[in-house]
Amino acid sequence: MYWLAGSCGTEGIRRPAGGVPVDGALNLWQVGNPPRAWVRTANAPARRLVVIGTCGASNDELNRLASSGVPNDIVLRWPGAYAVVEQTDTATTIWTDLASSVPVYTTPLDGTVYWATTARGLAGLTGAAVNTERLAVELLAPSSPLLAGNTTYFEGIDLVPPGHRMRITQTSTAAARVWWPSTTPQDAPESLRAELDAAVRVRVDDATSPSSDLSGGLDSSTLTLLAAHRLSPDRSVAAFTVHAPYDHPAGDLRYALDAAQRPGVAHHLLPLKATHLPYGGLDAIPATDEPAPSTRAYARFAYQLTAMADRVGTDAHLTGDGGDSLLCAPDAWIADLIAAHRYREASAEVLRLARARRCSPRRILRDAVGLLSSDPTHALATWARLARGQGTTSRLRSSAAQWLPLPDERGWVTDAGRQQAAVQADRAAESASSAPKGQRAVWDVVEQMAEVGRTAHAETQLAAGSGVRLHNPFADSRVIHGYLSAVVGQMPSPAAYKPVLRAEMSGILPTSLLARTTKGVYTPDYHLGLRTHLNELASIADGHLAERGLIDPARLVNAMQRAAAGVSNGLWLLDAAIVCETWLRTHRSTPLPVWEKVDDHARLERLTT
Repeated sequence: MYWLAGSCGTEGIRRPAGGVPVDGALNLWQVGNPPRAWVRTANAPARRLVVIGTCGASNDELNRLASSGVPNDIVLRWPGAYAVVEQTDTATTIWTDLASSVPVYTTPLDGTVYWATTARGLAGLTGAAVNTERLAVELLAPSSPLLAGNTTYFEGIDLVPPGHRMRITQTSTAAARVWWPSTTPQDAPESLRAELDAAVRVRVDDATSPSSDLSGGLDSSTLTLLAAHRLSPDRSVAAFTVHAPYDHPAGDLRYALDAAQRPGVAHHLLPLKATHLPYGGLDAIPATDEPAPSTRAYARFAYQLTAMADRVGTDAHLTGDGGDSLLCAPDAWIADLIAAHRYREASAEVLRLARARRCSPRRILRDAVGLLSSDPTHALATWARLARGQGTTSRLRSSAAQWLPLPDERGWVTDAGRQQAAVQADRAAESASSAPKGQRAVWDVVEQMAEVGRTAHAETQLAAGSGVRLHNPFADSRVIHGYLSAVVGQMPSPAAYKPVLRAEMSGILPTSLLARTTKGVYTPDYHLGLRTHLNELASIADGHLAERGLIDPARLVNAMQRAAAGVSNGLWLLDAAIVCETWLRTHRSTPLPVWEKVDDHARLERLTT
């Protein structure tokens, strides 16, 4: 694993063991072997500028910024996914990307604030224990950014929020939001097509052997064909499709085969075997900063990573992660229409969504009105009461459900685990901020993209262990900003399937894909995987989560058995327990990075030469 770390100050500091000073700096260290240009610097008499990640800026542009100063829109200046750090004699200032695709974490120690691009790295500095409260909320309400806040899975290690600027002095930190989607015509961004094209270009132009997912969905197909369009006719993108064995192509595979007919696509089919079923290979997962979404499908993921490395030696791999969260409008758009007194449009959307979901329009309307009378602080406080088992009215439960999945009252999480989760919810309520008036739908997308980008970074850590560098262009700052700024005030219908992408890609995507309005369904694969690996999964139930008093092993095993038999609809909660237990097991068996104290300033200077 490769990462970057720094401190605000040089006296009496620590450095990661094996860390190499960057640019001769006394308080900036690179660990491991990052890809070329993952860290770039520019120096001026008053400051050092550090760009971390994939960035389309030229060296001259970075040098000018180092001389003139860093603007708050720095992460929107160029295509790519990157964070920016400014170091001066008195402070370190960090600008984060809009989705935490390049996450930055901070922690204090011995009167100095340290920062790094890995939470595990900082945990090695402070000896931080695993954050039990963070685990507890993940077990009860998986992937809920409102509950998680800026906490991490390690005590005392905090995430610098996405889309923020944080100023760090030797003893304090102060963060401020510096981005929200533009709503003024003069700030109209490039089209979604143009931004995605630039995001793909900045990856494939410098890659020797670019590759991509080609699942047959709109998102991965879009990126594959944009890459092919960019590279053809002299080069091609290696497109990988993982699929079930077949006699006649159907479903996702049929769409992938259609897309692969375009010039510039070198298609690689990867048929699955029984050894690639979900929940297999869990004992081979590398350590990451947090539980990775692909944990339950790691056998399949590792199979693809190995094939990509062996067949084409990929050095830049594109995935469609984030497309769903960005491009599918939330139901909250109906509430925004009501708030703006656009009642006719709201009524039309209610009816359209009710028809699409085959449910009562009254239910859709009730939920939309409920959003108007609730706020995050109240929802978090109510959720904490529910987690503690304190009775609340159905109205209060409904208001909390507008923001968060309600805690399961009959699951395998113990009372002690619920208490821990409630503590985290109360803490999150203290710092929660509301969505700007009439922009709840945009707020929902912003929150979900932050979750997607940060967890996708855990995926990049998994892939790095196989020598593969993942890229998620839909989580790039300019792509997010461009899309949301274009649809603020006029979002597509929640009942429509990615209409903006389909419209803008009409000249690129095949006709069959443009007509697609659904996603593939893989739930049967997970039930089969549970049945196949039930004994191994049952054996880990009485593990680290149980040791922390968070779960009841017997009830968890019972839930696994029911899900394996296909009689449980709580697979997502079950997966949270399996994924968290697997992450804990890997974390406990993998030593944390070691840091060394550098007491003598002269010795520190010698280390930089």
